Amino acid sequence: MLKNYIFAGVLLGTVLLSGCVNEKVENVEPSEPLTDGQTVENKKLSNIDKVVVPPTPLDLTQEQKEKYYKEYISLVEKVNAEYNEDFIIEPISKFLEEYWVEVKDFEKILKERVDASFIVSKNNEAYPPTIVPKSVELHTSSNVAIISFKGSFETQLNSNTPDGRQLFSAMNSISSQIENGSGNWIQTGYDYSMVEGGRTFLITVGGKYSQNGVTSSHIIEVEFHCNKNGGIS
Repeated sequence: MLKNYIFAGVLLGTVLLSGCVNEKVENVEPSEPLTDGQTVENKKLSNIDKVVVPPTPLDLTQEQKEKYYKEYISLVEKVNAEYNEDFIIEPISKFLEEYWVEVKDFEKILKERVDASFIVSKNNEAYPPTIVPKSVELHTSSNVAIISFKGSFETQLNSNTPDGRQLFSAMNSISSQIENGSGNWIQTGYDYSMVEGGRTFLITVGGKYSQNGVTSSHIIEVEFHCNKNGGIS
């Protein structure tokens, strides 16, 4: 009889402990995508680990493709007018086989592009001013692409500051390209301003993102910060 009580007690303890562990695991925040020396600033928007099944490409004849393409054009014009976008559809001659999907799926792709958002990484370490990396996640509901930025700056010691610290003195350049994920990114230009007495550069980068036969224009804002020793993050 004593053994039965002991066994029951152990079993009950195991169940209770298991429940506590399960509850604890459920409350743990999911891990975030990281690059070397970088973290994602906005946790809620990051869905890089989300598994999404893409639309099944269609096997169409040339005549069917021409019919579908006309419907695609109508959808692009409709979305542009409704959401004030400037989406451009590629010529039918440049449409890859995987671009041919059901009309409803193509419309979904367009509307996801309307709602595209960007998450700029925050560098956890300082880099030499000549080459400073920065990663940006481009999010739609069913796709994540990582755009890699590289900025080049100059700094100088400013003895007029209370602590005699390094400050930005010039910006040389900034470039960007797709590092991971589908689609293609072409940088079209940028503008910048120096703020906080030379401690920060605010940079606005314009570019075009192409995927699924549609090109959209985007503007991404990134910041670079200079610490007192001239390291850039």
